[in-house]
Amino acid sequence: MLTESQIAEYRSEGFLLLDGVFDADEIAALRNEVTDLYATDHPGRIFEEDGTTVRGIHGCHTTGALFSRLVRLPELLSAAEELLDSKVHVFQCKVNAKQALRGEVWQWHQDYSVWEHKDGMPQPRAVNAAVFLDDATEHNGPLLVVPGSHRNDAIAPWRPGPEGAAQWENDLSAKLEFALDADQMAEVTADSEIRSVVGRAGSLLFFHPCIAHGSGANMSPADRTMAFVSYNSVDNELREVPRPRPEFVASRDYRPLEFVDGGLIA
Repeated sequence: MLTESQIAEYRSEGFLLLDGVFDADEIAALRNEVTDLYATDHPGRIFEEDGTTVRGIHGCHTTGALFSRLVRLPELLSAAEELLDSKVHVFQCKVNAKQALRGEVWQWHQDYSVWEHKDGMPQPRAVNAAVFLDDATEHNGPLLVVPGSHRNDAIAPWRPGPEGAAQWENDLSAKLEFALDADQMAEVTADSEIRSVVGRAGSLLFFHPCIAHGSGANMSPADRTMAFVSYNSVDNELREVPRPRPEFVASRDYRPLEFVDGGLIA
């Protein structure tokens, strides 16, 4: 359960970082499952521009046994329900690889800009939970956020991607359709400074879908792997859209999640 001060910090800043939520054995087990997922041929496996380096894995809770438990753990699920004041379902579950010396940038963006236009999400009644599977340092492409920028709602316009490219892949590449430009970033940083979210493996980060965020290339010899679960309120069902993204990218399974007992490694 989150404390009142932690909830207040999330509402004010748009993110909340908790240290030491998962122990070394749990993180090692998740890393092992991620390694298996990297090697599995799955449509949700995305590569960097070199075509060989894994950039991300999507739909992990449907393909990995530990990820299926992770999304139901009280450490994540209880907090999501508190922050949204609602029962929730998994909208997205993914791993961002950011591999050593090869992990590319994530341009500045707001998640809800994509979710609203591409998936028909009516309101930003969602929350991201991110588990640090590696130490995040100033040198390996940490997540960058603009505190308080979630109060701007979604401000990024849609910029159509290359002709012939799969629609959903455009949303996950190093060149985002919904990237914030220099003028928009000047606006969101007018009253707030960019902050890097660094921490030890096992940390847990919650952040709002409207907060401006991104990350630079990984310039270090150490990986910066993060597992993300995006929870959506069950009362915030997606509208119909012309070309819905695959279920492993934007789930329309609105069954409320139930807690699992016994921790990650049962």
